[in-house]
Amino acid sequence: MPDAHDLTDAWLVDATRQLADPPGDVDRLISSISAGLSRIRRPARALASDGRRIKITDAVVKQMIAIRTRRLLGRLVVFAAVDGADDTVTGIRVGLIARYADDLIALSDRVRDIVEDVLLETIGPESSAEARRNIAVRWQDVYTREWLSN
Repeated sequence: MPDAHDLTDAWLVDATRQLADPPGDVDRLISSISAGLSRIRRPARALASDGRRIKITDAVVKQMIAIRTRRLLGRLVVFAAVDGADDTVTGIRVGLIARYADDLIALSDRVRDIVEDVLLETIGPESSAEARRNIAVRWQDVYTREWLSN
C-alpha cells in the first residue's frame, strides 16, 4: 500500500493541474515541467508546527505555495524548497517564470507575502519565524530558462 504522504502529494499535484492554465507564452513550459510530476516520488519530511498534535509535511507546504501563487498571481512555481534540518524550517526558496514586462521586485514581494501566509497557516507563527525571515524568490526567463536576479 502506498505511503499516506505519497497519496496526499499525488492528490495535491492533481489539484494543482485542475487550476486554470495561465495565458500566453508559458503554456509549453508548464507542460514540459509538469509532465512528469505524478511520477516523482520522494519521502516527505514531517515538519514541526505550533500545534502539538499537528504534523505537516514539506511536500504539502510546497504544494500550497504553488497552488496559492498560481491562483493569486497566475504564475507557475517551477521550484520550491523547504530548508532546515530534521523537522525545523529555516527558509523557503521559490523559483517562478518571469515575463518581459514584469516588475520583478514588486512581484517578488507579493510572492514573499504568499509564502509567509502559507507558513503562518500551516506550521504557525513560532515554528515559521526563522523561515519567514528567509524567503528567497528567483525568476526564470520564459525563453532561455536562465535564472534572473532581482
